[in-house]
Amino acid sequence: MTTRIFIITLFLLVLMSGITYALIGIAMPASYRMELDSDLETQVFQLIEQLKQTTFEKSNSLFDRFLMNTNATLLIRLPDNTIISPPSSVIFEDSENDNVSTIKENENKILVGNGNNFSDTVYDLSNAKEYSFSFSDMEKDCSLIVIGGTKSVNQVVTTLLQILPWIIGAIVFISLLAAFFYSHYITRPIVSLSILSKKMAGMELDCRCDESRDDEIGILASSLNELVQNLAKSLEELKVANDFLQLDIDRERELDRQRMAFFSAVSHELKTPITALQGQLDGMLQNYGSYKDRDKYLAKSLAIAQSMERTIQEIVTISRLDASDFSLGRADFDFSELVRVIAAEYIDFIEQKDMELDINISEHITVNADEKMMKKVLSNLFSNAIRHSPRGEQIVVTSFLKNGCVYFSILNTGVQIKEEAISHLYEVFYRADDSRSRRTGGSGLGLYIVKRILEQHSAQFSIQNLNDGVEFWFSL
Repeated sequence: MTTRIFIITLFLLVLMSGITYALIGIAMPASYRMELDSDLETQVFQLIEQLKQTTFEKSNSLFDRFLMNTNATLLIRLPDNTIISPPSSVIFEDSENDNVSTIKENENKILVGNGNNFSDTVYDLSNAKEYSFSFSDMEKDCSLIVIGGTKSVNQVVTTLLQILPWIIGAIVFISLLAAFFYSHYITRPIVSLSILSKKMAGMELDCRCDESRDDEIGILASSLNELVQNLAKSLEELKVANDFLQLDIDRERELDRQRMAFFSAVSHELKTPITALQGQLDGMLQNYGSYKDRDKYLAKSLAIAQSMERTIQEIVTISRLDASDFSLGRADFDFSELVRVIAAEYIDFIEQKDMELDINISEHITVNADEKMMKKVLSNLFSNAIRHSPRGEQIVVTSFLKNGCVYFSILNTGVQIKEEAISHLYEVFYRADDSRSRRTGGSGLGLYIVKRILEQHSAQFSIQNLNDGVEFWFSL
């Protein structure tokens, strides 16, 4: 593009320079020549009017004045067709022939001289004009031959033609320089805009065009800069939106994975007690072997059914927590009183295992939460602590208010959990000691439900091994 603009600029400059030269070298001399001719003719008419009132002998001052004013050449054609120079007190005051020079005419050219001695002065009569006039002392008319005073103009034209090659060379050289700098001045912002657009196409959105002009190119540069800024802002917003979308997609995938794993685990967990229940019922119906003691196996079947019922209830609870329309029914209630109520419900189980319950809770701790869900959390924590503690151990419950947050912990002594198993305790149907958990009646869903409810309340929680047992705590 720079090359094209350079060539076009050079062509225009050379063309304009040529036209200018033509006007100066041709039109101006021609115009000046016409003006000189017009002025000369006016003075000739004035001279003729003056000569009509002057004798031949006294006309020398008129001719001298005319020649000084016009720089023209005058010749006089006498009635006998003889051509003489006009009388002059300046030119011919030392002449031997009374200020009269004889002229020899030959093919529109004349030679000036005295007598038969002609000088080398030659006058070209091809462009001369003759005017008829008469002196006051002559009866017949003479002719005034006027050779125009445009000799200087012709010399100027001749000189211009001689130096024409040099002028043309200078014009071309100056045009080259002007075209080079002008083309670069014109194309520099366009090249900058082109580079900017290429960077934009390559998604390099940290670039800017530094043109500060006030013309259309400056407006275009400002618009491109604004476009780059808006595009960068839009892409950043789109990136943030994509990140959130990706998080949602990952979350949905994880929920789908957990859901599939959950249903798979549910089917596995329910399959075992159902198989046992079917075997016992079939044995009793067939009256086979030890199954003849129906009361014994009916009691076992009832225990299995109750365990399945608890599992199904916990599954229903999990389904509610995972539902998209689930929301907490938050309200202010006395958390201390709720802890005491739950502890009273499990006192019989604690006494059956010869365990000791130590409660250390502050009075009237008010919390804003879903009371039914928190009751489920406390019930599962008490149940797990009692179920997984050996006989004769201790359960310590602590709760207090600190920095506006409710702190609760439950410690069951005489037991430890493998460190590698702690991170898996919140998984559905996970059991750190599978055989002992089945023997104690655990479903493997209690801590998962606790985790989901506490997450809904934006609470902090953790399980950790202490020197004398296992502690579960949460803060909300």
